[in-house]
Amino acid sequence: MDNSDLLNRVHNRMVNDLLKNKSTKDAGPGVMKHIIDRDQVLRKAIADLYVSLEKLNDQKLAVEMLAEHITMMVEMLNQFKGKAGR
Repeated sequence: MDNSDLLNRVHNRMVNDLLKNKSTKDAGPGVMKHIIDRDQVLRKAIADLYVSLEKLNDQKLAVEMLAEHITMMVEMLNQFKGKAGR
């Protein structure tokens, strides 16, 4: 199995979980479609960024840039975890 197959399987599982979740059903199909579309755009952008960083062949810059994105995502996760704990 290559990486794209693994990513597609994970993405499909997450989308299926979203669609089964009661709170997401309450949001409505338009909101869910928007979220799924944004998720697909983000995943493609991440893959494109990775390919571009590979072509640049500057590992230090690649690590720094990816670390910044990871930090941003961790902050978002912490925000959602904080809201869920209330």
